[in-house]
Amino acid sequence: MKLVTYELKRSKARELKTGVFLDGDFILDLQAAAAFYLKEKEKEKEKKAYDLAAQLMTGDIKKILEKGRAAMSLARSTYKNFLKWQRDQKNPLRGWRGEPLTISRKEINWKAPILKPGKIIAMGLNFRDHAEENKMPIPEIPVGFLKASSAVTGPYDLIPYPSSISQLDYEIELCLVIGKEGKNIPKEKAYEYIGGYMIMNDLSARDIQLKEMEKRLLLLGKSFDGFAPIGPYLVIIDEIPDVHNLAMELWVNDEPEPRQKSSTEQMIFKVPELIEYWSQMTLEPGDIITSGTPGGVAFFRKPDPNKFFLKKGDVVKAKISGLGFLENKIV
Repeated sequence: MKLVTYELKRSKARELKTGVFLDGDFILDLQAAAAFYLKEKEKEKEKKAYDLAAQLMTGDIKKILEKGRAAMSLARSTYKNFLKWQRDQKNPLRGWRGEPLTISRKEINWKAPILKPGKIIAMGLNFRDHAEENKMPIPEIPVGFLKASSAVTGPYDLIPYPSSISQLDYEIELCLVIGKEGKNIPKEKAYEYIGGYMIMNDLSARDIQLKEMEKRLLLLGKSFDGFAPIGPYLVIIDEIPDVHNLAMELWVNDEPEPRQKSSTEQMIFKVPELIEYWSQMTLEPGDIITSGTPGGVAFFRKPDPNKFFLKKGDVVKAKISGLGFLENKIV
């Protein structure tokens, strides 16, 4: 199940909605479908079915995660039954009030799956090939920084190039999204606390970053508006049987080869270790922990990295197997 956040292009209210991405580039309206499921299968009265669906299947995936097992169970049951209904019905299904249950991708504006994460814990030096190009020793513990949640933007949104910078870099990363609150989580139970996975391009202003790191600090260089495109959907954890065997590629424009090409197999600290370490502070639903990035970033390109920094007009595509892709234009 791939959860998406979207708004209808034709809607003046710009109401945010949660859906499930379906084969054939269609989106299942999760709230409308949940109301249909509750009345059809659970035999709830119409008003109660719609009220309960509105309460649990909100337009904010973070809030759905916060509501816990009841909300996620309803989402799974709704999706599972919809697929069965879809096979059995000749005509597209509509809700009990006549509303369409599916929407074409062309009819929506695609938003970030997690609009306002409480924390973005971004890893540094967690891929062997990136540590090597950085000429840094393998870290003994996970090391990272907090990236501002205001940097989050959608998977296909335009990225504004800040006027105060001159070295814009790219970094493809896997995101772990926390599904329930936890603290001091042992690595043996780590997967119980993950809601799902998605992609991030950890955009970085290297010139600002270097000045900050001279003072052993880092914030603005990673947190300009738009510097955290994420998505395109939140892939629920049980759809990814082996998170440490996912191919990663990042492309710029129509270049014949990807700038970054690696695998999550290269991660130094694996997913359970990251959860165990960072849960020394409370992790909450919707929090994001990134994997770190593999080798191939512009900053370490030879002989002249300036030729590889992103510029206005560049289109960056970041892809991880099983998780879809991001595609953002720098403007």
